[in-house]
Amino acid sequence: MRSRVREGAIALAAVALVTSCSAGPTGDGDGSASSRSPSVKPSRKVLDLTGDPRAAAPLAFDSKAAHVLPTGPKGNPTIALYGRAAWLSHASGVTVYDLATGRAVSTLTTRNTPMYDLPAPGELSKKQAELVRERVSFPVPVRIGGVPAVLTVVPVRLAKTGTGKAQAGFEVIAARADDGKLIWRLPVDIYGDPAGKLGALQVSVGDGVATVTWTEDGYPTGTFALALDEPRTLWQRAGFWKVGGSGDAVLGFREEPDENYSLAGVAAADGRDLWVKEVPAGALWAIASNGAPLAKLDDDSEQSRLIEIATGDFALSKRGGLTKGMDCEHDDEGTVQLCASKKDGAVAVNDAGEVLWRRAAGAGPGEWSGTLEAEFKDLFYVKGKEGAFVVDGRTGRTVSADAGVVPDRVSAYAALVYTDNGAAVHLAER
Repeated sequence: MRSRVREGAIALAAVALVTSCSAGPTGDGDGSASSRSPSVKPSRKVLDLTGDPRAAAPLAFDSKAAHVLPTGPKGNPTIALYGRAAWLSHASGVTVYDLATGRAVSTLTTRNTPMYDLPAPGELSKKQAELVRERVSFPVPVRIGGVPAVLTVVPVRLAKTGTGKAQAGFEVIAARADDGKLIWRLPVDIYGDPAGKLGALQVSVGDGVATVTWTEDGYPTGTFALALDEPRTLWQRAGFWKVGGSGDAVLGFREEPDENYSLAGVAAADGRDLWVKEVPAGALWAIASNGAPLAKLDDDSEQSRLIEIATGDFALSKRGGLTKGMDCEHDDEGTVQLCASKKDGAVAVNDAGEVLWRRAAGAGPGEWSGTLEAEFKDLFYVKGKEGAFVVDGRTGRTVSADAGVVPDRVSAYAALVYTDNGAAVHLAER
């Protein structure tokens, strides 16, 4: 029977994205060579998709969609906005779309055979789309050799090497953010032969290291880490499943010999434990992490707290205005975390857990009535009774009373709105 701790972490880690003594094997990777370009120096390019990093976060978007990207049936597609492009992970790799035209400019497929033989994203059934969204990672912005890039993790059937046999594993694809061209591919062989269908649930990035939670049949099973500049597997741990990460630390649950669980902070570079908190027997602890230094911890009672990933210290509790009903998001730099719900109001904290501002629930001036939908830079996009409004994360001030659309994803150039026909692109108004 699956642990209630594990069940709670599955749901929250899957959504994030915003889910140590004995923990299974650790150590170096399998030594598989990567397939990569000889350098990541800028190449001659016709189109630069990186955009201007100084561009301000938009306050409004055109209410009419400019394009609809073929992401499959409505839901939460494995798509990310970065610069002037939308990056869509799928069962066989990743496709890059130009936000200005809606056209695909690059598709990178895995060298190994994809684990799941599925149609193109726009042709998926609802059931097939759900499978992809549960088992293929969201693309994640990174820097490789100082160059902006995007990382995607895809389950594959690794080719047979030497006297070994073919088995399930992953292929990590790194591509340039400016033109979508391949930087490298890295095969990752999970120790042993996974018993269930593999999935990559979540990717966290910091200090030149990416950590990935893997699943078997939808259940978190372990974590592996890889170096980005010189691509290689650094470590892997079965029995420790990461729920989130920030900088050089990751947070997750580790399985103990007595079949209980502990909450642990782990160093991203080498997989060693930084701190451990025992989960009381029979209790359910659930973690929601979104890349900020602080994660939200809920337990069986009405207690909800923010916990610092690097140290395990608690930073904010119900006494400080945090409730279990609140969803938490953070700005791009992780320096502001906003937790809010229509019922309980809103509270914003800095990366040390110090309260920046609060707004009580209600429909009056200065009160809060809405749900967090998206964020970009220091702005938060909130769905209210009359549509979407925009809040400054550092001050709590409403800086736009009408965003034009209720966005699911935001960049400096566009917002995505998920529809039954795909992801609609609404261009930013300037």
